[in-house]
Amino acid sequence: MQLLTNMLANIIMDVEPEAENAYEALDRYCSRLYKRIKWKDNAGIDYRSDLELYLFLNGYKSKIVEIVHKQEIKERGL
Repeated sequence: MQLLTNMLANIIMDVEPEAENAYEALDRYCSRLYKRIKWKDNAGIDYRSDLELYLFLNGYKSKIVEIVHKQEIKERGL
């Protein structure tokens, strides 16, 4: 599980390079994905695959927050 979380954090940082950390990158990507789901819903387009991805990514938010928190602690020397 930890390996998958680390891989997901690295991938999402590549997708959102302007984000300061993996959590911010994931949050930005999920926000855009949510808007796309709402747009597809309003247009009557099938959005099930986008919804599955959205739910999957949101399931990893707490684990990614832990990773970011540990990195911050290391950087600040606490």
